[in-house]
Amino acid sequence: MKIRTITTGIPLPFSLYQLQRAAKFNAACQTYFEANGYDVQTTRVSCQIWDEIRDIDTILRLESDAKAFGIEFLNLGTILPEKRHTEAHIARIADVIVQSEILFATVTLTTQSGRVASEILESTAEVIQQIAHRTDAGYGNLRFAVLMNCPPNTPFFPAAYWQDARTNFSIGWQAIDLVQDAFTDAPNLEVGLQNLKTVMEAKGQKIVALAETVAQKWGMKFVGIDASLAPMGDESIAYAMEQQLPGYFGERGTLTVAAGLTRTLQSLALPLCGYSGLMLPVLEDVGLGKRSEAGYFNLDSLLLYSTVCGTGLDTIPIPGDASTSQIISILKDVATLSIQLNKPLSVRLFPVPGCNADCMTEFDSPYLTNTTVMRL
Repeated sequence: MKIRTITTGIPLPFSLYQLQRAAKFNAACQTYFEANGYDVQTTRVSCQIWDEIRDIDTILRLESDAKAFGIEFLNLGTILPEKRHTEAHIARIADVIVQSEILFATVTLTTQSGRVASEILESTAEVIQQIAHRTDAGYGNLRFAVLMNCPPNTPFFPAAYWQDARTNFSIGWQAIDLVQDAFTDAPNLEVGLQNLKTVMEAKGQKIVALAETVAQKWGMKFVGIDASLAPMGDESIAYAMEQQLPGYFGERGTLTVAAGLTRTLQSLALPLCGYSGLMLPVLEDVGLGKRSEAGYFNLDSLLLYSTVCGTGLDTIPIPGDASTSQIISILKDVATLSIQLNKPLSVRLFPVPGCNADCMTEFDSPYLTNTTVMRL
């Protein structure tokens, strides 16, 4: 098991002191965990800058300052609906993503009163389109997502945004190997899930103990573990789930295994935060990419799985000429599902310029695999 990220949330990112302290804490925390036998893949910083209007140059200077302190991933937070400057903030997102390298941002489409913020649907969809056509192969959409009912202080990007009384940190793990081990040779799904729960709680308690130790030393608040199963490359959730499926991921039985995994994750006797659910990022998982390419599932399948799993529609390649209305329809469906089920979901779409459905993507990135573009 690896630690995908240690994410520190800060209230005032434009304070050089807070930014530098977060960078120093992340480095010390990574060193501490690695000294205790853990492979820490990334450290990150999240914040929430969308409280007042800021020009592009000011935001980009924040990126320069972060880079100077050795920060490789910085989340600007989420733009909430029904605020004074919501539309003005959304209008800046594409420029921020296009002109930066390490900045992430999101828009939240659900309101506290439980409705879809339809007044910002079109402008949000247009951000996805602009980023797609202004960055190489649409790659910039890796750093932009649309959120629905997502809680603050999750460690995973792009969904991370800070909201607390003080600086905090949380941990996201990459535990696909635990699923693989628990499911392999288990006589049935129930036994496999119980095996998984037992090993996750044991390993999670060790991580929590280490996190609380370093939190006390630095005077930081430890928020908890996002226990989501976050695949990456060959560490495939699709292949792991197939150990308890009669066939391939996407065939009958997939929904049942997805629901069982999510139920198990949310029952862990650990301090949980964020999604703590099953992630199915098509462009980040070799197995998901292969099964998508072979036609075992589609956009509707993923929407169905979203009823019982964690993130929604994540890293989905769609045709580069997808219309604004098509993207809006996707966003509305996921937002409606999130509201009806009262659960956090998100959407990260990749319109691929020059590609139609069934065209193979050609991303050259350590974070993305390649698969066929999905039909809408």
